[in-house]
Amino acid sequence: MTASSRRRAGFTPRQAQGFTLIELTLVTLLILMLAGLSAPLFKKTLSDLSAKNASFSICKLINYAQEMAVLERKNYKISFDLKNGRYQLFNLPPSAKIPAYVKAAGRFGKLFSLPRGMKFSGVRDGIVFYPDGHCDEIRINILAGAGGYSIIVKGFGNMVEIKEVKVE
Repeated sequence: MTASSRRRAGFTPRQAQGFTLIELTLVTLLILMLAGLSAPLFKKTLSDLSAKNASFSICKLINYAQEMAVLERKNYKISFDLKNGRYQLFNLPPSAKIPAYVKAAGRFGKLFSLPRGMKFSGVRDGIVFYPDGHCDEIRINILAGAGGYSIIVKGFGNMVEIKEVKVE
């Protein structure tokens, strides 16, 4: 394309050369400002998703303990370390003369921890599941920042509820 044909098509020599350094700098500045403003929103969302995931994991462990207590006809217990944000599944061996819970076998017996920045709150530090299908009632909260989730177990069967809570 020649210079005269460019002028007829509406192009000037400046437009054909590309973007100026000022234009590139302004666009880069706008992108950085948007990223800086959205980062706190993503951090809050990530924290909320971690708390939700932790509460679902605890609910699954509760359901597992209920099922195993009935199937194996022995007591199971989930113990919560409220101070350090850890929890673990134990069972009561049928041969135990003195009620002494031992760590459950397999992957469900390992020591689980809440993600960083989260903590438990509650009145009781454990829940026992009995072979007849009932269990202790408990309410335990998983707190992360200004909110979290409350796990409520109501005694019999798979009556586990998760509710969102706000911390004031």
